[in-house]
Amino acid sequence: MKSTRFALRTAVLIVIGSITTGCSISEKKQDAEHSAHHKHAEGGHSGGHMGHMNDVKQRLKFALGDKYNHPVPPATEEQLRLGKIIFFKSCAVCHGENGKGNGQAAAGFKQKPADFTDSEHTKYYSDQGRIYIIKKGIEGTPMPAWETVLNEREIQSVYAYVLSLRNLENGIKHDHSDHSH
Repeated sequence: MKSTRFALRTAVLIVIGSITTGCSISEKKQDAEHSAHHKHAEGGHSGGHMGHMNDVKQRLKFALGDKYNHPVPPATEEQLRLGKIIFFKSCAVCHGENGKGNGQAAAGFKQKPADFTDSEHTKYYSDQGRIYIIKKGIEGTPMPAWETVLNEREIQSVYAYVLSLRNLENGIKHDHSDHSH
């Protein structure tokens, strides 16, 4: 039953991707929005990528209440192994095999999927917030809710793997500053 739901969900994502191809944001606009995200991280600005992220963060804080900032226990090796398997089966089509937000379906989305390797970007939401996103999805985006497909252990494992993608890139920092002094 789970594999049937997974196959249907994957098919829907691919169809959505192909339908929305005409709505893709240009690469230049995506770069500008990404830069704006880093310049306005907490101060916020209305609209665009950062405005959307601010809205999502506020919804997460409202939905989770005091739990929003609760710590998540460190991942076990078993969680990382299971999370990697699930990620490649369920998430890589949008988020890419390396978690950079460049999966096959991503080209057709108006808003690029999250790049889990960019630690500055992925730390914008709390760990509990990210887990909630996996469970419930993000309304108005192609990010689906996985709570009807994955059990709690699987969701925690996917998050553990996603978090490991961020940590793998610690040695390869994304340069968001201007060094042209």
